[in-house]
Amino acid sequence: MKLKWLEEGFSLLGEQGAGFLTIDTLTSRLGVTKGSFYHHFKNWQNYKENLLSLYENERTLRTINIAEQQLSPLDKFELIMKTSLERRYELDVAIRAWALLDPFVASYQQRIDEKRLEYLEEILWQHCHDRERSRDMARLFYSLHVGGQHLLPPVQGQDLEKLYREIQKLL
Repeated sequence: MKLKWLEEGFSLLGEQGAGFLTIDTLTSRLGVTKGSFYHHFKNWQNYKENLLSLYENERTLRTINIAEQQLSPLDKFELIMKTSLERRYELDVAIRAWALLDPFVASYQQRIDEKRLEYLEEILWQHCHDRERSRDMARLFYSLHVGGQHLLPPVQGQDLEKLYREIQKLL
């Protein structure tokens, strides 16, 4: 049941944003009592910590672990691109917006951004053996990934893949 609480939190965030993420909204959507919430989580802060930890594990660490199973740096980069194209962007946008309002969420978002950029830089360095170039290319790719989510309408699907491929040509 704990995972259901977290998954419902992700759904709510992606659909309506952090302003609607409350214990009352969660209990209503899940059809349970507040007692059920406190059975699984000590308090609201503990819920946020569990939610953001799962987000970090599923959307960053798991992706890196899967990419590491690839042999070449370009295959790793290709898997990262493919994964980012397959994900729904609404949750990422909602958490990033939430981070602007909540320092605790911001600390998670910053750590996630740093891990993603470090990993991209590392696999690109393995390819080109130029630290400055790999850092610049990692920032370029990640800036496109994040920025494209915030345009209206968002850059996604084939349009985003086309832009990713343009960056890939620069490698």
